[in-house]
Amino acid sequence: MQEQNKTALVLDDEMLIALDVEAMLFDLGYARVTVVPSVGEALDYLKDQKPDVAVIDYHVRGKNCEAVAGALRSLGVPTVIHSGTHFDPGYHGVFFADFPWLSKPASREHLSSALAASMDQSKLTTD
Repeated sequence: MQEQNKTALVLDDEMLIALDVEAMLFDLGYARVTVVPSVGEALDYLKDQKPDVAVIDYHVRGKNCEAVAGALRSLGVPTVIHSGTHFDPGYHGVFFADFPWLSKPASREHLSSALAASMDQSKLTTD
């Protein structure tokens, strides 16, 4: 997949994982990847930036990422939830049911597939 001039946002407070995701996104052809370690920093970034895709952790510094996921959804940004837990609607809530979930750690192939699914899902929710 060649994504010339495409940008990505990575939200994760585990820097080794965030850097691994960043490297995979570069390998997938993304030209610029912004890594942020907190919900607040992600929301600040989204005030004046719109990435082409986002990969966000569900739990970040003791908070869930619903505010960031909601902002990304309202901007029409394809988003993947990259989490150490499997999706459970009883725990995570129905809000997250439409997002592709990717278990940590993920391979580049799984990340690529999840991004493709998020792009397909984004088309459905923005059309």
